[in-house]
Amino acid sequence: MRFSLKPPCKIYVIVANGQPFFSVANPRTVPAIMDEARAAFGEQAIIEVFVQTTKPYEPSVAADDSK
Repeated sequence: MRFSLKPPCKIYVIVANGQPFFSVANPRTVPAIMDEARAAFGEQAIIEVFVQTTKPYEPSVAADDSK
């Protein structure tokens, strides 16, 4: 299965004890990576998953400082 990395897309960021551990585009792989993080950092580790959604950048007129 292929996942598009062209905007807009979702990236799943796995964080262990407040530090980025791994990021993936396929949500089905998140549980396995969480298990791997738990094995690496121990049962007491705080494992979190954040979803980062990217969108195409649309510059505004107010941000135009090219003049």
